[in-house]
Amino acid sequence: MRHARDLSRREFLVRAGGTAAAVPTLSAILDACSKPGASVSGSEALQIARPDNPVTLPMNGEPIATDTPIEQGATIQILNWSVYMWKYVINQFIQQYSDNGIKFSGISTFNNMDEGVQKLQSGKIQADVFFPTIDVLGKLVAADLLQPLNHDLIPALAQDNWAAFQNPYYDQGWRYSVPYTIYTTGIGYRRDQIPDEQIHGMDNPWSILWDPTYKGRVGVYPSYRDVMAIALMKNGITDLNTGNDADLEKVRTDLLAMIDATSPRIAYDASYNKLQNDKFSVTTAWSGDVVAGWSYAAPYTEAAYKGFGYWFPADRKGPIDNDLIAIPKNAPHPRLAHEFINFWISFRHAMDNFSWNGYQPPQTKADINTLTQTEGLYSKQSSSWAAPADYVAPWMPDAVVRESDFGIGYREGPLPPDVDDHWHQIWSEFTAGVGS
Repeated sequence: MRHARDLSRREFLVRAGGTAAAVPTLSAILDACSKPGASVSGSEALQIARPDNPVTLPMNGEPIATDTPIEQGATIQILNWSVYMWKYVINQFIQQYSDNGIKFSGISTFNNMDEGVQKLQSGKIQADVFFPTIDVLGKLVAADLLQPLNHDLIPALAQDNWAAFQNPYYDQGWRYSVPYTIYTTGIGYRRDQIPDEQIHGMDNPWSILWDPTYKGRVGVYPSYRDVMAIALMKNGITDLNTGNDADLEKVRTDLLAMIDATSPRIAYDASYNKLQNDKFSVTTAWSGDVVAGWSYAAPYTEAAYKGFGYWFPADRKGPIDNDLIAIPKNAPHPRLAHEFINFWISFRHAMDNFSWNGYQPPQTKADINTLTQTEGLYSKQSSSWAAPADYVAPWMPDAVVRESDFGIGYREGPLPPDVDDHWHQIWSEFTAGVGS
């Protein structure tokens, strides 16, 4: 079981604001390694990808040839967030390519995307595969830090993954990236204190974070984009990248009102630890955190885990996003990297990894019935009850991400610098009045 563990990818993400000062900012890093005379830090230097403004990233060279041989005796290097990949599945890959003498020495990790890009750019880590976020993908390409993918070597994307990711808005034609995990942002809650019918019956369930009934029992992530997105959703504003002053003033007013109404506390582990240990009654939540929350539901029984639920709008119109896998420009083993990506996003291996980390892959065979009625590999391997028998507990179907969600949900993309500054000003005012 995973009760004691290092910081996860999601924990790193929400803590990024507190750790970024330790390394240069992402813009500074990318400026330093951009091509002579080019700049990638200004709002005019790059197209800002949006679902209604899809971007085709420029080709920096050509993909490796299809007949490139798999490197022999290679030690594959992975640069990723911690606790985001089940090492059992990595070992399955190594075993599959044992005839090639492939080895694995461990995952190199980073605390935030600034640090990850710095390691990539500096050459401290010569990674074969890298796990960037959507908001930095265009800048990484502009700085020539990624190499184009050879689609012929990654057939699993078309065979096993949702069609939407073969032409995503942020990387038209998937020139540089494939999807890794998908998730929604909603509300986690204790079912013994907030019955399912109560939250699902509310006119505006987002407003439960402002309900004085739960004063001192409300948790929020230390993630300015996600918490402010929920304030926008509460007000019926679905542009989660808004720079409109009136929209942001509503967010500011509401966040300050939340402080007075419920005395919220900021916690990176709000939805999978403090909720499970009765520190909170209701929290902001990513679907994957609540699905993985079984590993904190003391005394680690199914009965204990049944005490927790996840709400997302019934019409599926809410915040939704995905993470990525890419190959660095200086990858020492690019052919092996293609093999690894293809292996990792194929149905069997993607689902095995999901059974451990709780974050769903966009697999065509994994519909809501499959996910809530099928036992995952990690559960099968456990000697005692250490995970739900099903990939997703059947009492929280809202946590299952549907393919159709990506056609109707709302995305958080990169913000222009001036807009991002405005968001941060509001967030700073909020956090100054919130406990932890």
